[in-house]
Amino acid sequence: MASKPKKNARYDLKAADRKRNLFVQIGLTSVVVLFAAALILYILMSADDKPTAGETKSVRVASNSVITKEGTDEPKAVISLYEDALCPHCAALEQQFGPTLANIADSGAAAVDYYMVGILDRPQNNNYPSRAGGAAYCVADESVDAFKRFHSALFAQQPSEMGTSYPDNAQLVELARQAGASGNVPECINKGTYVDMVAGMAGATGIKATPTLRINGEEYQYSTPEALVAKIEEIVGDVPGLQAAPPAQAPTPAS
Repeated sequence: MASKPKKNARYDLKAADRKRNLFVQIGLTSVVVLFAAALILYILMSADDKPTAGETKSVRVASNSVITKEGTDEPKAVISLYEDALCPHCAALEQQFGPTLANIADSGAAAVDYYMVGILDRPQNNNYPSRAGGAAYCVADESVDAFKRFHSALFAQQPSEMGTSYPDNAQLVELARQAGASGNVPECINKGTYVDMVAGMAGATGIKATPTLRINGEEYQYSTPEALVAKIEEIVGDVPGLQAAPPAQAPTPAS
């Protein structure tokens, strides 16, 4: 029986083109999907980077040898200080108590937690308190030592509450640079990463005015640096070498 002749194999150009086009379409679709996913992830991560009003955060200044509660890593005494960068009474507090607070932290007697509050935000000052306070948090994210210098400079160069000119973000970035902060700090300041949080800090922490000082969560009516040192030693006991410090140089209003 004769076998049927075999058909010659033929290369179907149209089928190949269709297959190639399908692969191209699938590839393009995959690129678009991956790009969209990356964009969504970036937006979500950017949103997470910006704390909102109602959230709270402190900048803790403490010695590695801070006195702790027995059996824990928690400081036995925590001084919480709530300040507005435009508040003249806050500048006065910093002048009188700042050096003593530094002594208390350096000695290990207590941790000092700084909360920046935007209680004096006004359209006229372009919300300077929240912008300056937010900038302080940006600096603290990079370096607590830089924060201490930046924080001191904010009050040493404090503009008048009733003035007509207030530092813009570029000036805050420059002040941060002078304090030794760089890295992502300029971007953080220009994005206003912490501005909303600072603007809502008073409500979130329940304070009614600035400055407010709390010790272990209880409001403390400060009077003199010597009395503050005595109060801390009531809680932690005698701390060798701890003493009140002379006031800092009087603040010079910014030009």
